[in-house]
Amino acid sequence: MLLRFGSLRKIGEIYINPKNFKVMPLILRDWRDLLALDEDTYGVYAKTIYNPNERFLVKNEEDERRALQLAKLYNEFLKNPTKFCYEEYYEYQIKIKAFKGLPFANGWVGSKVVLVGEAPGRKGCGLTGICFYRDASGILLRKALFSLDINPDFVYITNAVKCNPPENKLKGFGERELSLLVRELEILKPEAIFAVGRTAHKALEKLGFDSIYLRHPAWYVRRGLREPNKEMLEEYKRVREAFISINGEAC
Repeated sequence: MLLRFGSLRKIGEIYINPKNFKVMPLILRDWRDLLALDEDTYGVYAKTIYNPNERFLVKNEEDERRALQLAKLYNEFLKNPTKFCYEEYYEYQIKIKAFKGLPFANGWVGSKVVLVGEAPGRKGCGLTGICFYRDASGILLRKALFSLDINPDFVYITNAVKCNPPENKLKGFGERELSLLVRELEILKPEAIFAVGRTAHKALEKLGFDSIYLRHPAWYVRRGLREPNKEMLEEYKRVREAFISINGEAC
């Protein structure tokens, strides 16, 4: 579950995980080149440093302590998924996934910046196991953060509900679903939490966590946006501001 920072390789301006590539690209200068990689040629997870077996980035001993606690929590979820997800959500998740395991979370556990989405998407996290990855919403969010000089792999991203609801139609959430999220946040002890979408914001309010609301990338996608515009960047620049305030520099 752990991904050590020392195992990453920096090419041009970005970090990659060599294990995620079927073949290495000849040219990789910046994030635009990274996001332009062809999945069939380079691999499903080539555009991120994460994969279902390496979810939690660690840089030091404190990170490792937190990551091991998160891995333990994830294994608890795997052993008894319907304790934390509605049975119909779990059954649907099993049908659509293309990886071993279940969706959970991914990111640098020491960043102190957490983005909380609503639930795994059918063509994104629900399929790949990596949050905000591969589908239209995930691609747009990644483009927005990269455009703001924040590598999305260096924040921590999770979802309020861990299993993909049938046809992406979330019917709400209860104590069962949110019990995982509250334990996750207690381990991470973030200094900035961003609620990506109204559902995530309501979930965090219910749990008593202060969060900064961001419109879900799907809101922009439904309006025809495929590249981050000025409005979206102005909204999401708060992630950059928080990251730099906490960590001292961009990534």
